[in-house]
Amino acid sequence: MRISLLYIALISFTTQAQEFVSSSSFDSKTAKGTVVIEFWAEWNAGNQVNFLPSLKDCESYRLCIVKGADVQKKYKVTAIPTVIIFDNGVEQDRFKPTIMMQLDANKKKVQKSIDNITLSKFQ
Repeated sequence: MRISLLYIALISFTTQAQEFVSSSSFDSKTAKGTVVIEFWAEWNAGNQVNFLPSLKDCESYRLCIVKGADVQKKYKVTAIPTVIIFDNGVEQDRFKPTIMMQLDANKKKVQKSIDNITLSKFQ
């Protein structure tokens, strides 16, 4: 019993939940710095991108396309999950899903894009 409680406590500290962004807060959240947004829908939760909170040198959020259809339309997101990297409000990179509705990129590929954006600021 004690081990189970300890295990549950350990998992709750190491699991990072993805914070949501809304249509009304989208511009302010993406305006400054490097920000990664996952365009998401609950009906495709099995293919959600779970590694975003562990990315370095950026903020990450999830936008529900049902509640943020105006943002989805503005950025012409036609399939989910789609991940877009913004730097100071400007789209820098985009990762789209496969035909199986799974992101066609892994953590390493997305982090490399973030690293390139960060490094370009020093050139």
